[in-house]
Amino acid sequence: MAGVPRTLRPRRPRGLVPALSLAALATSPTLRAEPPPGPAQWGVPDGEDHHVRPPHWDEFAVPEPPPFYIAPEYPLAVAFVPANPGNFLANGIVSYDYVVVHTQQGSYNGTISWFQNPAAVVSAHYVMRSVDGEVTQMVLDKDRAYHVGSSNKYALGIEHEGFVEDPGKWYTWATYSSSARLARWLTIQHSIPIERAHILGHVELPNQTHTDPGAGWNWDLYMALIKEVVPPTEIRGVAVDRSKPCTITATQATQIQATALADDPGAQCQVPGGTKLDYWHARRDIDGHHRLFMPAGEGPCAGMSGLDADGYIVAAHWSALCPDTAMAAAGASVQIDGGGMTIAAADGSFSFNATVGGHTIDAFAPDLYELASEDIDLAVYPGARLVIALDPVDAPDPTGGTTGDPTGDPTGDPTGDPTGPTTDPTNPTTDPTADPSDPTLPGSSTDPTADPTANPGATGSEAGEADSTPTGDSFPGFPQPALPDGYGQDDAAGCACSHAPPRPADALLLLVLLGLRRRARASCPRGQV
Repeated sequence: MAGVPRTLRPRRPRGLVPALSLAALATSPTLRAEPPPGPAQWGVPDGEDHHVRPPHWDEFAVPEPPPFYIAPEYPLAVAFVPANPGNFLANGIVSYDYVVVHTQQGSYNGTISWFQNPAAVVSAHYVMRSVDGEVTQMVLDKDRAYHVGSSNKYALGIEHEGFVEDPGKWYTWATYSSSARLARWLTIQHSIPIERAHILGHVELPNQTHTDPGAGWNWDLYMALIKEVVPPTEIRGVAVDRSKPCTITATQATQIQATALADDPGAQCQVPGGTKLDYWHARRDIDGHHRLFMPAGEGPCAGMSGLDADGYIVAAHWSALCPDTAMAAAGASVQIDGGGMTIAAADGSFSFNATVGGHTIDAFAPDLYELASEDIDLAVYPGARLVIALDPVDAPDPTGGTTGDPTGDPTGDPTGDPTGPTTDPTNPTTDPTADPSDPTLPGSSTDPTADPTANPGATGSEAGEADSTPTGDSFPGFPQPALPDGYGQDDAAGCACSHAPPRPADALLLLVLLGLRRRARASCPRGQV
């Protein structure tokens, strides 16, 4: 407040002072005697977050609960705890041009309590705790908090717990990620560009005497995390081909970690140089890191704190990533809750706008990919990301089978008999030494019982056969196999065999040739249904 005329310094309205401890009153500075500046004075610096508190304030400060419930505007804030009315100007925002990053130079509870003190003459819209990113709102977005002097009327302020002098302790992953979500919310609600020219530190605004958040604040990480936040009501997904993961190689000893902090104190999976790693999708270039979505339960970090499925890698420690199109299930149909449908783009991306709650995402492509389903919960804020992996459909064998056997029998027996060919001394047709040209044998080219009206070029049902077993005509001189079990059973017996009824002479000759062997069985031959 140095250099600000006393006549322009705001004071609190009477009758609105919350009860304070005697110790606090004894150490509070003298209250201002002038009213808060009005619209005619907006061009003159008003309140600024000067960080000056009574000695040991944070050690004993206890925030006072609000007199009645007010819902916070930010959906992830735990509460709205109003600052003292003398510490902000109602309806004082002229336009929303900046989101300002502050450092409290104190504790979370101490800052909330200080903004409740009418002696403070300072405030910010939001206050954040370091250890877990908890947020308390203290000034409505439409009201002008006193935090950056003459720029107050254009700016929304976020106070981060901690001290500029010790960024490694106070600027945690929880701080960065929670603040990024809050900043993104404010840019969405008030149409503020996601640019460094509009997301600033206290020190970067005109006419400031402060250095916060200081050189220890990682702006590259912060801005990258802001841009990663999915807006409310959106589900952003990627459909990938499960059979086409990208494989990268560690070029040195490194780690897969839970955050993108350079010195991540959290869970890590140590990886030696030369390690191969498969992934399905990457969120790229987050302050020198890539966030990978990987096949769960696989790879070098299987079973380690979820790092086998979702983790950050140091980009410089690995070989180059694959293009997204290389892993994409491009063209797959993606459906939400059995209703709305979209098509995965060339890079596999898709999106839906949906209501808060649980949803089921289905993805498939006829003749290309099997149906895959994933359940996802959509919160009020932020939106959700999803990677869904599809299994390719097995390509059909152009020969009609996978073994080259016309009958499809994996044993390779062209008769379809799993026991393989045998030699039956009572059955001349199973004798491998039999002469296929013997006119007394059925199936020979000179068989006197052959039907002269039969079509020699017919196959399948045209030839009265239920399978595609080669005939003697197809392989001259090759011994013919035994007749399959159940040959001659009619359709009524339950076999899908279709044969022309034999003439009486044919039947008598067949009995002689087969040695009166009983062949009829109650079940269909193997390979027929």
